[in-house]
Amino acid sequence: MFSFTNVIHIIIIFQGVLLTLYILIANKKKLKSDFLLATIIGTLSLQILGFFLMNRGIGSAFFLSFNCAYGFLYGPLLFFYNRSITRKHFGFKLMHLTHFIPFALVCLIVFTINKGICNPETTIGYTVHILTYILLCFLEVRRYKKVVKDNYSRLEWLNVGWLQGVFVVFSLIFLVDILQAMAFFLNFGTAHLENIVYLLILAAINLLYFNGFTISGESRGFSQEDLALTASLVSRKRFDTSLKENQLLIESLEKHLSTSESFKNLNLTIAVLARELNVPKRTLSELINDHYDQNFVDFINTYRINAAKERLMNPTDPNETILEVLYEVGFNSKSSFNTTFKKKTGITPSEFKSRNK
Repeated sequence: MFSFTNVIHIIIIFQGVLLTLYILIANKKKLKSDFLLATIIGTLSLQILGFFLMNRGIGSAFFLSFNCAYGFLYGPLLFFYNRSITRKHFGFKLMHLTHFIPFALVCLIVFTINKGICNPETTIGYTVHILTYILLCFLEVRRYKKVVKDNYSRLEWLNVGWLQGVFVVFSLIFLVDILQAMAFFLNFGTAHLENIVYLLILAAINLLYFNGFTISGESRGFSQEDLALTASLVSRKRFDTSLKENQLLIESLEKHLSTSESFKNLNLTIAVLARELNVPKRTLSELINDHYDQNFVDFINTYRINAAKERLMNPTDPNETILEVLYEVGFNSKSSFNTTFKKKTGITPSEFKSRNK
Protein backbone atom coordinates (compact mmCIF):
# COMPACT_ATOMS: atom_id res chain seq x y z
CA MET A 1 0.00 0.00 0.00
CA PHE A 2 1.30 3.43 -0.93
CA SER A 3 1.74 6.09 1.75
CA PHE A 4 1.22 9.83 1.23
CA THR A 5 4.98 10.15 0.82
CA ASN A 6 5.02 7.51 -1.91
CA VAL A 7 2.21 9.27 -3.74
CA ILE A 8 4.18 12.54 -3.73
CA HIS A 9 7.21 10.59 -4.99
CA ILE A 10 5.22 9.18 -7.91
CA ILE A 11 3.82 12.61 -8.84
CA ILE A 12 7.29 14.21 -8.79
CA ILE A 13 8.88 11.38 -10.78
CA PHE A 14 6.10 11.23 -13.37
CA GLN A 15 5.84 15.00 -13.85
CA GLY A 16 9.59 15.55 -13.68
CA VAL A 17 10.47 12.91 -16.28
CA LEU A 18 7.62 14.02 -18.55
CA LEU A 19 8.65 17.68 -18.41
CA THR A 20 12.34 16.85 -18.87
CA LEU A 21 11.61 14.85 -22.03
CA TYR A 22 9.24 17.52 -23.33
CA ILE A 23 11.84 20.27 -22.88
CA LEU A 24 14.43 18.21 -24.74
CA ILE A 25 12.20 17.31 -27.71
CA ALA A 26 9.71 20.21 -27.95
CA ASN A 27 11.85 22.87 -29.65
CA LYS A 28 14.07 22.11 -32.62
CA LYS A 29 16.31 25.04 -31.72
CA LYS A 30 17.60 24.30 -28.23
CA LEU A 31 18.97 27.07 -26.03
CA LYS A 32 21.56 26.51 -23.31
CA SER A 33 18.92 27.49 -20.76
CA ASP A 34 16.68 24.67 -22.04
CA PHE A 35 19.38 22.04 -21.48
CA LEU A 36 20.15 23.39 -18.00
CA LEU A 37 16.45 23.54 -17.14
CA ALA A 38 15.99 19.93 -18.25
CA THR A 39 19.08 18.92 -16.23
CA ILE A 40 17.77 20.52 -13.02
CA ILE A 41 14.29 19.01 -13.32
CA GLY A 42 15.72 15.66 -14.41
CA THR A 43 18.15 15.60 -11.46
CA LEU A 44 15.36 16.35 -8.99
CA SER A 45 13.30 13.53 -10.50
CA LEU A 46 16.24 11.13 -10.37
CA GLN A 47 16.90 11.86 -6.70
CA ILE A 48 13.23 11.33 -5.80
CA LEU A 49 13.26 8.08 -7.82
CA GLY A 50 16.06 6.94 -5.53
CA PHE A 51 13.96 7.72 -2.46
CA PHE A 52 10.98 5.89 -3.93
CA LEU A 53 12.98 2.75 -4.73
CA MET A 54 14.69 2.92 -1.35
CA ASN A 55 11.31 3.00 0.40
CA ARG A 56 10.29 -0.07 -1.60
CA GLY A 57 13.44 -1.89 -0.47
CA ILE A 58 15.23 -1.66 -3.84
CA GLY A 59 18.88 -0.63 -3.83
CA SER A 60 18.56 0.98 -0.40
CA ALA A 61 22.29 0.95 0.42
CA PHE A 62 23.29 2.53 -2.92
CA PHE A 63 20.66 5.29 -2.98
CA LEU A 64 21.21 6.11 0.71
CA SER A 65 24.97 6.44 0.28
CA PHE A 66 24.67 8.55 -2.87
CA ASN A 67 21.87 10.84 -1.62
CA CYS A 68 24.04 13.57 -0.05
CA ALA A 69 25.99 14.06 -3.28
CA TYR A 70 22.96 15.74 -4.89
CA GLY A 71 23.22 18.59 -2.39
CA PHE A 72 26.50 19.68 -3.99
CA LEU A 73 25.02 19.56 -7.50
CA TYR A 74 22.02 21.90 -7.34
CA GLY A 75 23.93 25.07 -6.47
CA PRO A 76 26.13 25.16 -9.61
CA LEU A 77 23.19 24.04 -11.81
CA LEU A 78 20.99 26.89 -10.54
CA PHE A 79 23.86 29.35 -10.86
CA PHE A 80 24.56 28.50 -14.50
CA TYR A 81 20.85 28.30 -15.36
CA ASN A 82 20.45 31.77 -13.89
CA ARG A 83 23.36 33.05 -15.98
CA SER A 84 21.96 31.46 -19.14
CA ILE A 85 18.95 33.76 -18.69
CA THR A 86 20.64 36.94 -17.50
CA ARG A 87 23.66 36.81 -19.86
CA LYS A 88 23.09 37.29 -23.59
CA HIS A 89 26.11 35.33 -24.80
CA PHE A 90 26.40 32.76 -22.04
CA GLY A 91 28.61 29.82 -22.89
CA PHE A 92 29.62 26.86 -20.76
CA LYS A 93 33.43 26.78 -20.57
CA LEU A 94 35.85 24.13 -19.37
CA MET A 95 36.78 26.23 -16.34
CA HIS A 96 33.14 26.13 -15.23
CA LEU A 97 33.61 22.45 -14.39
CA THR A 98 35.51 23.56 -11.26
CA HIS A 99 32.13 24.42 -9.74
CA PHE A 100 31.27 20.72 -9.77
CA ILE A 101 34.43 19.56 -7.95
CA PRO A 102 32.67 19.19 -4.55
CA PHE A 103 30.00 17.00 -6.17
CA ALA A 104 32.65 14.90 -7.93
CA LEU A 105 34.67 14.48 -4.71
CA VAL A 106 31.64 13.31 -2.75
CA CYS A 107 30.80 10.78 -5.50
CA LEU A 108 34.42 9.58 -5.51
CA ILE A 109 34.39 9.09 -1.74
CA VAL A 110 31.09 7.18 -1.89
CA PHE A 111 32.29 4.84 -4.64
CA THR A 112 35.75 4.42 -3.08
CA ILE A 113 34.78 3.57 0.49
CA ASN A 114 31.41 2.15 -0.60
CA LYS A 115 29.78 3.82 2.38
CA GLY A 116 27.33 6.66 2.88
CA ILE A 117 28.58 9.97 4.24
CA CYS A 118 25.19 11.50 5.03
CA ASN A 119 26.05 12.80 8.48
CA PRO A 120 25.20 16.16 10.12
CA GLU A 121 28.49 17.70 8.95
CA THR A 122 27.82 16.77 5.30
CA THR A 123 24.25 18.06 5.53
CA ILE A 124 25.44 21.42 6.86
CA GLY A 125 28.19 21.44 4.23
CA TYR A 126 25.93 21.04 1.21
CA THR A 127 23.37 23.43 2.69
CA VAL A 128 25.98 26.18 3.06
CA HIS A 129 27.23 25.28 -0.42
CA ILE A 130 23.88 25.74 -2.17
CA LEU A 131 22.88 28.78 -0.11
CA THR A 132 26.12 30.46 -1.20
CA TYR A 133 25.24 29.82 -4.83
CA ILE A 134 21.69 31.04 -4.28
CA LEU A 135 23.06 34.28 -2.81
CA LEU A 136 25.18 34.69 -5.95
CA CYS A 137 22.03 34.09 -8.04
CA PHE A 138 20.13 36.82 -6.17
CA LEU A 139 23.02 39.25 -6.74
CA GLU A 140 23.08 38.32 -10.44
CA VAL A 141 19.34 39.02 -10.81
CA ARG A 142 19.81 42.36 -9.07
CA ARG A 143 22.62 43.24 -11.49
CA TYR A 144 20.51 42.05 -14.42
CA LYS A 145 17.63 44.38 -13.52
CA LYS A 146 19.97 47.36 -13.23
CA VAL A 147 21.67 46.68 -16.57
CA VAL A 148 18.34 46.14 -18.38
CA LYS A 149 16.98 49.44 -17.05
CA ASP A 150 20.06 51.28 -18.31
CA ASN A 151 20.20 49.69 -21.76
CA TYR A 152 16.81 48.38 -22.91
CA SER A 153 13.22 49.57 -23.22
CA ARG A 154 11.55 46.16 -22.86
CA LEU A 155 9.90 46.52 -19.46
CA GLU A 156 8.67 42.92 -19.43
CA TRP A 157 12.29 41.75 -19.36
CA LEU A 158 12.35 42.91 -15.76
CA ASN A 159 9.71 40.34 -14.78
CA VAL A 160 12.11 37.85 -13.20
CA GLY A 161 10.33 37.52 -9.88
CA TRP A 162 9.62 33.86 -10.70
CA LEU A 163 13.37 33.24 -10.83
CA GLN A 164 13.79 34.71 -7.37
CA GLY A 165 10.85 32.56 -6.29
CA VAL A 166 12.76 29.46 -7.44
CA PHE A 167 15.77 30.49 -5.34
CA VAL A 168 13.56 31.03 -2.29
CA VAL A 169 11.95 27.59 -2.71
CA PHE A 170 15.35 25.89 -3.04
CA SER A 171 16.57 27.74 0.06
CA LEU A 172 13.54 26.49 1.98
CA ILE A 173 14.12 22.93 0.73
CA PHE A 174 17.61 22.81 2.19
CA LEU A 175 16.73 24.67 5.38
CA VAL A 176 13.91 22.21 6.07
CA ASP A 177 16.35 19.45 5.13
CA ILE A 178 18.65 20.60 7.94
CA LEU A 179 15.75 20.58 10.40
CA GLN A 180 14.90 17.08 9.20
CA ALA A 181 18.49 15.90 9.72
CA MET A 182 18.61 17.45 13.19
CA ALA A 183 15.29 15.80 14.12
CA PHE A 184 16.54 12.44 12.84
CA PHE A 185 19.75 12.48 14.88
CA LEU A 186 17.79 13.62 17.94
CA ASN A 187 15.34 10.73 17.46
CA PHE A 188 12.37 12.98 16.74
CA GLY A 189 9.75 12.24 14.08
CA THR A 190 10.72 13.47 10.61
CA ALA A 191 7.77 12.36 8.44
CA HIS A 192 6.07 15.78 8.30
CA LEU A 193 9.34 17.60 7.54
CA GLU A 194 10.14 15.02 4.86
CA ASN A 195 6.79 15.58 3.14
CA ILE A 196 7.29 19.37 3.29
CA VAL A 197 10.60 18.92 1.44
CA TYR A 198 8.92 16.83 -1.26
CA LEU A 199 6.08 19.34 -1.69
CA LEU A 200 8.66 22.15 -2.02
CA ILE A 201 10.50 20.11 -4.67
CA LEU A 202 7.23 19.71 -6.56
CA ALA A 203 6.69 23.48 -6.33
CA ALA A 204 10.24 24.11 -7.60
CA ILE A 205 9.71 21.85 -10.63
CA ASN A 206 6.50 23.64 -11.57
CA LEU A 207 7.99 27.12 -11.03
CA LEU A 208 10.97 26.22 -13.20
CA TYR A 209 8.97 24.71 -16.03
CA PHE A 210 5.91 26.94 -16.29
CA ASN A 211 8.03 30.10 -16.12
CA GLY A 212 11.48 29.11 -17.35
CA PHE A 213 10.41 27.19 -20.43
CA THR A 214 7.90 29.82 -21.55
CA ILE A 215 10.57 32.54 -21.67
CA SER A 216 13.27 30.39 -23.26
CA GLY A 217 12.35 31.52 -26.78
CA GLU A 218 12.63 35.20 -25.96
CA SER A 219 15.82 37.13 -26.64
CA ARG A 220 16.93 38.61 -23.34
CA GLY A 221 20.01 38.98 -21.17
CA PHE A 222 22.75 41.58 -21.13
CA SER A 223 26.10 41.66 -22.88
CA GLN A 224 29.49 42.63 -21.46
CA GLU A 225 29.12 45.95 -23.29
CA ASP A 226 25.81 46.57 -21.52
CA LEU A 227 27.39 45.72 -18.19
CA ALA A 228 30.30 48.07 -18.87
CA LEU A 229 27.89 50.95 -19.57
CA THR A 230 26.06 50.42 -16.29
CA ALA A 231 29.35 50.18 -14.40
CA SER A 232 30.49 53.47 -15.94
CA LEU A 233 27.43 55.25 -14.50
CA VAL A 234 28.31 54.35 -10.93
CA SER A 235 31.49 56.34 -10.29
CA ARG A 236 31.69 59.48 -12.45
CA LYS A 237 31.13 63.21 -12.44
CA ARG A 238 27.57 64.31 -13.02
CA PHE A 239 26.65 65.52 -16.48
CA ASP A 240 26.77 69.33 -16.60
CA THR A 241 23.53 70.17 -18.40
CA SER A 242 24.15 73.91 -18.14
CA LEU A 243 26.83 73.80 -20.83
CA LYS A 244 25.67 75.01 -24.24
CA GLU A 245 26.69 71.86 -26.11
CA ASN A 246 24.75 69.75 -23.63
CA GLN A 247 21.69 71.97 -23.93
CA LEU A 248 21.86 71.48 -27.68
CA LEU A 249 22.07 67.70 -27.17
CA ILE A 250 18.99 67.79 -24.91
CA GLU A 251 17.07 69.77 -27.52
CA SER A 252 18.24 67.38 -30.25
CA LEU A 253 17.17 64.34 -28.21
CA GLU A 254 13.70 65.69 -27.44
CA LYS A 255 13.15 66.87 -31.01
CA HIS A 256 14.27 63.52 -32.42
CA LEU A 257 11.92 61.52 -30.19
CA SER A 258 9.01 63.85 -30.97
CA THR A 259 9.47 63.77 -34.74
CA SER A 260 10.73 60.23 -35.38
CA GLU A 261 8.73 58.61 -32.55
CA SER A 262 11.43 55.97 -32.29
CA PHE A 263 10.24 55.30 -28.73
CA LYS A 264 7.44 53.29 -30.37
CA ASN A 265 10.05 50.75 -31.40
CA LEU A 266 9.49 47.82 -29.05
CA ASN A 267 13.16 46.81 -29.22
CA LEU A 268 14.66 50.28 -28.85
CA THR A 269 17.94 50.27 -26.92
CA ILE A 270 20.27 52.98 -25.70
CA ALA A 271 22.74 51.90 -28.40
CA VAL A 272 20.15 52.27 -31.19
CA LEU A 273 19.03 55.69 -29.98
CA ALA A 274 22.64 56.86 -29.66
CA ARG A 275 23.31 55.84 -33.28
CA GLU A 276 20.20 57.70 -34.42
CA LEU A 277 21.48 60.85 -32.68
CA ASN A 278 25.09 60.20 -33.71
CA VAL A 279 26.37 60.58 -30.14
CA PRO A 280 28.36 58.21 -27.92
CA LYS A 281 26.19 55.74 -26.02
CA ARG A 282 27.77 56.63 -22.68
CA THR A 283 27.18 60.37 -23.23
CA LEU A 284 23.51 59.79 -23.98
CA SER A 285 23.11 57.50 -20.98
CA GLU A 286 24.72 60.03 -18.63
CA LEU A 287 22.52 62.79 -20.05
CA ILE A 288 19.32 60.81 -19.44
CA ASN A 289 20.37 59.81 -15.93
CA ASP A 290 21.48 63.26 -14.82
CA HIS A 291 19.21 65.70 -16.67
CA TYR A 292 15.97 63.71 -16.49
CA ASP A 293 16.88 61.79 -13.32
CA GLN A 294 15.69 58.58 -15.00
CA ASN A 295 17.21 55.39 -16.31
CA PHE A 296 16.72 54.54 -19.98
CA VAL A 297 13.62 52.37 -19.63
CA ASP A 298 11.81 54.96 -17.48
CA PHE A 299 12.79 57.76 -19.84
CA ILE A 300 11.46 55.96 -22.93
CA ASN A 301 8.32 54.83 -21.14
CA THR A 302 7.56 58.45 -20.24
CA TYR A 303 7.29 59.20 -23.96
CA ARG A 304 5.26 56.04 -24.54
CA ILE A 305 2.77 56.88 -21.79
CA ASN A 306 2.42 60.46 -23.04
CA ALA A 307 1.69 59.09 -26.51
CA ALA A 308 -0.83 56.66 -25.04
CA LYS A 309 -2.58 59.46 -23.13
CA GLU A 310 -2.83 61.51 -26.31
CA ARG A 311 -4.18 58.51 -28.20
CA LEU A 312 -6.78 57.75 -25.50
CA MET A 313 -7.94 61.40 -25.37
CA ASN A 314 -8.02 61.85 -29.13
CA PRO A 315 -8.52 58.41 -30.73
CA THR A 316 -8.23 58.15 -34.50
CA ASP A 317 -10.82 55.39 -34.32
CA PRO A 318 -13.64 55.54 -31.73
CA ASN A 319 -13.58 51.74 -31.52
CA GLU A 320 -9.85 51.57 -30.83
CA THR A 321 -9.12 49.43 -27.77
CA ILE A 322 -6.58 50.00 -25.01
CA LEU A 323 -4.79 46.85 -26.19
CA GLU A 324 -4.33 48.38 -29.65
CA VAL A 325 -3.04 51.60 -28.09
CA LEU A 326 -0.43 49.88 -25.94
CA TYR A 327 0.98 47.98 -28.92
CA GLU A 328 1.00 51.15 -31.00
CA VAL A 329 3.05 53.16 -28.49
CA GLY A 330 5.71 50.49 -27.95
CA PHE A 331 4.57 48.13 -25.20
CA ASN A 332 4.34 44.39 -25.62
CA SER A 333 2.56 43.46 -22.40
CA LYS A 334 -0.77 44.59 -21.00
CA SER A 335 0.43 44.15 -17.41
CA SER A 336 3.59 46.20 -18.06
CA PHE A 337 1.54 48.93 -19.74
CA ASN A 338 -1.02 49.09 -16.92
CA THR A 339 1.69 49.17 -14.25
CA THR A 340 3.67 51.90 -16.00
CA PHE A 341 0.58 53.95 -16.85
CA LYS A 342 -0.59 53.97 -13.24
CA LYS A 343 2.91 54.79 -12.02
CA LYS A 344 3.10 57.81 -14.34
CA THR A 345 -0.51 59.07 -14.00
CA GLY A 346 -1.84 57.65 -10.74
CA ILE A 347 -4.79 55.95 -12.47
CA THR A 348 -5.32 52.98 -14.77
CA PRO A 349 -5.66 53.33 -18.57
CA SER A 350 -9.35 52.38 -18.31
CA GLU A 351 -10.00 55.09 -15.75
CA PHE A 352 -8.09 57.63 -17.84
CA LYS A 353 -10.09 56.72 -20.93
CA SER A 354 -13.40 56.99 -19.06
CA ARG A 355 -12.53 60.43 -17.68
CA ASN A 356 -11.56 61.79 -21.10
CA LYS A 357 -14.45 60.62 -23.22
